[in-house]
Amino acid sequence: MALAYGLLGLGLLGLITSTPFVLAALAPAETDWGKLSDISQAYGAVSVVLSAIALAGVALSLLYQVRQARTSNEQAIRDSHLQLATLALSDPNLLQAWSPPVAPVTLKRHQQHLITSLALGELLQRFRIGHLSAEKLSVKLDGHFLGEIARDQWEREGPGWRRTMEAGDRRDRAFVRLVDERYQTAVASGPALAVVEFQDRSDRP
Repeated sequence: MALAYGLLGLGLLGLITSTPFVLAALAPAETDWGKLSDISQAYGAVSVVLSAIALAGVALSLLYQVRQARTSNEQAIRDSHLQLATLALSDPNLLQAWSPPVAPVTLKRHQQHLITSLALGELLQRFRIGHLSAEKLSVKLDGHFLGEIARDQWEREGPGWRRTMEAGDRRDRAFVRLVDERYQTAVASGPALAVVEFQDRSDRP
C-alpha cells in the first residue's frame, strides 16, 4: 500500500512536470500560442489540484512507513521481553533476578503474576497497533479479570503499571485507564472465579 501511494504520487508529479515540454515538442509550427496560453492557464489550475493529490500520496506513504517501522521496533522489544520472561519462568533461581514482587508472595503465585502481566502486555501491544479497538479490549479485559489470579496481580502491580503508562503516549494512558475501569467493574460484579472454576467455565469452548 505504501509503495502504491508513493508510485502514484511520483507518477502524477512526473506527468505534471513533463506535460508542458511534451506539448511544446509536439505542437505544429503554425500553432496558435495565444490559444494554447489560455489552455495552459486552465491546465495550471488543474495541475495544482493534481500536485496536491500527488503530495498527499507521498505523505501517506511516508506516514505508513514510519508506522510500520515503529510497529516492527515495538514487536522486537516485545519478543526480547518474552525471551527474558521465558528464562525466568524456567528456573526459580533466574526468577530471583527479575523485578521482585511488590509484596511477599509464594514462588508459584509470583510466576502466575508474571504470566498475567505478560497477557496484559500482549493486549497493550495489540491496542497500540490498532488491532484491538477500545470495545474489543474491554471484552478481553472482562474475561481476563474473571480469574482471581488476574485480579490479585492487578491489585498488587496496578500502581506500577499506572506510573509507567501515564508516562507514555495517549494510547498507553487510554489502555491503563481502561484496565482500571474493567478491573473495578469486575470487582463490583462479585467474587473472582477460583482456578478450577475458571478452567471449568461453561462458556469456554
